[in-house]
Amino acid sequence: MIEVCNISKSYGKLEVLHDISFTLHKGEVAAFLGPNGAGKSTTMNIIAGVISATKGQVLINGEDIQENPQKIKQNIGYLPEYNPLYEDMYVREYLEYAARIYLPKSEIKQRVDKMIQTVNIESEYRKKIHSLSNGNKQRVGLAQALIHDPHILILDELSNGLDPNQHAKMMELIIDLGKSKIVLYSSHRFDDVSEIASHYLILNKGSLVFDGKADDVPSVKDLFYTYCK
Repeated sequence: MIEVCNISKSYGKLEVLHDISFTLHKGEVAAFLGPNGAGKSTTMNIIAGVISATKGQVLINGEDIQENPQKIKQNIGYLPEYNPLYEDMYVREYLEYAARIYLPKSEIKQRVDKMIQTVNIESEYRKKIHSLSNGNKQRVGLAQALIHDPHILILDELSNGLDPNQHAKMMELIIDLGKSKIVLYSSHRFDDVSEIASHYLILNKGSLVFDGKADDVPSVKDLFYTYCK
């Protein structure tokens, strides 16, 4: 379970997040919506332990991520909007490098093989990352985020660079992952979230303006424009 408890974030006198609280449970795909500058990426960075909140706390299964970050981050997979890949490495080499951070040597090959199949890059894994299309780079980033089989998956604008076929397959994968994990997925595309979300969160100007279940949302597009005028 993720509990975001009254978090705020300020840079000097500029407050970019104000008193945000919500709870997510295993088996949920939460769509994180909001205009540019609303604070989505900042919130995701705080949940992932990349930066700390100025006020409030994030609890992962009841533990404060700032008090025991090394242990808690082992249960989190994070793909930020700007996919931080080592582009001079081969795809398989990079995934093996990422796997060594979390896994014993005896498990690395099997896990990397599984991730290559899971994100459908069987024809790409022998290439250097810089030679890949943007869509395939996103797939490599997702494979890296999943390499240690985390309980929580945080995805910031995953659909960037995906063609329609890649997008459809990726959404199928996210739905499947959401059956056994908590998935927090930010997007500007209504068709993304309407296909996959069981929970909606909307940020506007640093404040959480909507928190509700998919069953209570008749139209994602109308919902967004109601709260983000």
